[in-house]
Amino acid sequence: MTLLWIFLAIAVFGAAFGWFSDKSKQIQEDKFNRDLRLQLGKKAGEFEEYCKRVGTVLAEREQYIRDLHEQFQVGVLNGRKWLAHFISEADRALDESIANGLRSKSHPAPKSAQEVSEARAERRVFKERAKFLEFQLLSYKEYFPFLEEYEEMILDEAIPFSGNGDNLEALEDADPVLRYVPKAEFEQLPIGERNQRALDRYLKSNLSQSAIGRFYERLLGYQFESKGWTIDYFGIVKGYEDLGRDLICKKDGKTLIVQAKCWAAEKLIHEKHIFQLFGTTQLYLMNNHGESLFPPEVKAIFVTTTSLSPVARRAAEWLKIEVRENVPLDKTYPIIKCNINQTTRD
Repeated sequence: MTLLWIFLAIAVFGAAFGWFSDKSKQIQEDKFNRDLRLQLGKKAGEFEEYCKRVGTVLAEREQYIRDLHEQFQVGVLNGRKWLAHFISEADRALDESIANGLRSKSHPAPKSAQEVSEARAERRVFKERAKFLEFQLLSYKEYFPFLEEYEEMILDEAIPFSGNGDNLEALEDADPVLRYVPKAEFEQLPIGERNQRALDRYLKSNLSQSAIGRFYERLLGYQFESKGWTIDYFGIVKGYEDLGRDLICKKDGKTLIVQAKCWAAEKLIHEKHIFQLFGTTQLYLMNNHGESLFPPEVKAIFVTTTSLSPVARRAAEWLKIEVRENVPLDKTYPIIKCNINQTTRD
């Protein structure tokens, strides 16, 4: 009988222990689920707040783009003024936070905060003016690229300018050495030395696109001259009116019409440039030998630092235009040598 009660007690204890164990697990699961729901709710709230901030930023950017478009629709000048003002105002929040920090620190400095606020406001005004002037100068250089070549000469006032004239003739007649040798230096150096110094600086300078193009044309001209051709540097002389003829080379009754393109290696020459060279070659024949029964041999040559597109290459083959691809720009060819010694020194 005693043994029976022992077994019964063990069974009751085991059942009770299992019940309490299951209850404990249920409590832990419920707590875990509550914590998980809280965390998910918190993250959902944070995500919703983030979406609101992103939406606000996107809305502000869309409004900025609309305002910018509207201002440029009124006029490019008006748009650039608005953009310069917008860029300067982008610093306002930072400026105000710096001033507020001085006011609210443990030992407030209201006078310093006011001075900082005024100085930062003045800085924004000057930044706006500087940004607008930057836009203005970039426009001048873009539409009048020759100004970049004469920039240092103009700023150094190396030649006398008239306040009433366009001064183009004064620039064209000025010694080109002044572009690379300041006026004070120019006046003190002998001719040979200042010419050599100008040449060295020219070769080390960052040339404009138009200057690089002319350099390339002179290089090709030198190469043709070394083979006995007489060169007319048509592109350099005529500029934008060269009709696509950079060099006109003549020898033994033959004429070469050369077009040169000094482009970056990643760019491709397309067929329109081949068509232009073919057309200008035919125009040259018409204007110079249109009435001749036996016109001289005139050949078109396209020379470039890069490559032709497949269509351009096929067009050149069909139109019998000689193509020379990947001809590099070499700054080491003998442009001029200004020997400086006691016999040549002024």
